[in-house]
Amino acid sequence: MKKTLLTLFLLWGILITMMAADASSMKWSDICSGRMEAAWYGSAEAQQIADVVLYVQKTNGGWMKNDQLHKLTENEKKALYNARSEHSCLDNGATTMEMRFLAKVWQKTKVEKYRTSFLKALNMIFKSEKGCGGWSQYWPLSGNGSYQDYITFNDDLMTNVMRLLQEIGSGKGDFADMTDEATRQHCMQAVQRAIEVIIKCQVDDNGTPAAWCAQHDTTTFLPAEGRPHELPSISGSESASLLSYLMTIEKPSKELQQTIHTAVAWLDAHKIPNKAVEDFTNAKGEKDRHVIDKEGSAVWGRFIQLGGACAEKTYKAFFNKLRNRGKSRSYSTGGKTYTYTEYEIATKSYQPDRAYQPIFAIYDNNLAHLFYRFMYSFEDTPDTTDWKGCPVLTSLNAERRTSYQFMGSWPLNVIKSEYPSWKQRLESLDEAEGYTTTDLSVSTYTTSDPTTTYLFDGGVSVSNASGKGYATGKSNTVKYSANVEYTIQLPAGMKVEKVKFYGYDNYDADAYISRFNGTTFGSTDYVFPAKDSSGNMTYVSHTLDASSVPAGGHFSFTLGAKQCCLIITLFQKGETSGICSPLTIRHHSSNRKWMDHGRLLIHRNGNTYNMAGIEE
Repeated sequence: MKKTLLTLFLLWGILITMMAADASSMKWSDICSGRMEAAWYGSAEAQQIADVVLYVQKTNGGWMKNDQLHKLTENEKKALYNARSEHSCLDNGATTMEMRFLAKVWQKTKVEKYRTSFLKALNMIFKSEKGCGGWSQYWPLSGNGSYQDYITFNDDLMTNVMRLLQEIGSGKGDFADMTDEATRQHCMQAVQRAIEVIIKCQVDDNGTPAAWCAQHDTTTFLPAEGRPHELPSISGSESASLLSYLMTIEKPSKELQQTIHTAVAWLDAHKIPNKAVEDFTNAKGEKDRHVIDKEGSAVWGRFIQLGGACAEKTYKAFFNKLRNRGKSRSYSTGGKTYTYTEYEIATKSYQPDRAYQPIFAIYDNNLAHLFYRFMYSFEDTPDTTDWKGCPVLTSLNAERRTSYQFMGSWPLNVIKSEYPSWKQRLESLDEAEGYTTTDLSVSTYTTSDPTTTYLFDGGVSVSNASGKGYATGKSNTVKYSANVEYTIQLPAGMKVEKVKFYGYDNYDADAYISRFNGTTFGSTDYVFPAKDSSGNMTYVSHTLDASSVPAGGHFSFTLGAKQCCLIITLFQKGETSGICSPLTIRHHSSNRKWMDHGRLLIHRNGNTYNMAGIEE
């Protein structure tokens, strides 16, 4: 017995050591997103890290970006502690990551100080929300007209905050029992306001709704500048990220649908077709990047110059801002120093006839005369002399091309895969008419542990005997492995009439439903097409009859050939039970929904709510 206990003790010690090694080898973002085993978040090591997170938390509630809080040196910890009175940050996942980590640790330990710290950070997000909706990079704001105070879509800042608030508002998973109902409602209302400001910020391209800049003015909602190389424009990158998020909203308003339709159309109309960006080593032996021919692909600028009246209004505001700021930049070369105002650099380099082309700029303190200078060449072009006789670059150099993504194919998957699937999903909403529906998706998953039994809203579970743990795909989908039998258990009293499988094949060969409720199908019956050569997915849906399944019973399904990422919808006879909006309103059998002047309303337990969950 003693020997057995000793062996178990040694094995436990080895396991803890392996966990520690795994944690120290990961990025902080991986730790916060749940890449460690679920049990680890209750370990002594996780609590030690959580204590560091609390130790360096800003006095106003958040944290600074880019710090690897799980492996700080003592000097780094001391420096962050001494900087606690400085502003908090939401850029690069800052604060939202730490909140996710603390939630996981609290769920495993129930140590109250971790929840208290989490709520302090949440309160900072509430305070930092702009009056018009949305958030900036830092809180408190600088108040000096800096780009850091704008509505910020750059680096997924807004969507990171919105996703977090959406999940807190659902009160499920890592956020179960962390907040009260009033706080959850506050989260849902903030997300709704953020959606509204995203719609307001959609660029008006001379009467045609376009897409978005990386940041927008909080009063005019016009595109605005960021750092000296981030010029007012339409961003191919940030627009693609926003669209990907907006298309996960399960019951979008007509206004939001129109925003998505028009933004996708604008981006598609302004692509550079049959091109791709490739990394290579140039003739000087430097890491470099260039645009190559690639059939079926396309590229966009990170910054696309505006045109027409839209450009006149936006760039006038930008140039006036630089003039009023009155900053000068100097550069010395060949024994001579050249001094410029930022206003002069921007206005003299801007070429209105280059509308809708990618624009570039260089942010390098050694080349300060290039701050806010409009460039129109991605790859090397000959240097020239400017209006002061100073030799200047006319294109990006290798260092700038590789250190920042100025060109890319960001919207390609949105246009080719996500948008068609989103349209198909909207069209299929009619299929739910007359039914109560229950979705088995990421937003309705109710447990924080990725076990082999997946629990969803309404008491529905999906299990397997092959050890396949819960994992997520894109667009709110759940991953299901090929050649594994999954069993869906219905709660007592639930009678399903049909089941819809909606999603995509995660690999480069066709997948299919090979078996459902005891019936075997061929490889061409219910197909999920393979990804194309560029890795783009094709979303499809297949609806199968389940009327033979008894109330409260179970049925199984198996996928053939390849893994698929799916949302499974169960249809019950009766009125639709409500919606699962981006704010995750739970389903109830007594719910009723209807449209009122373009707004989706829900009747629940004698009360009427809008899509934000706010009582009317």
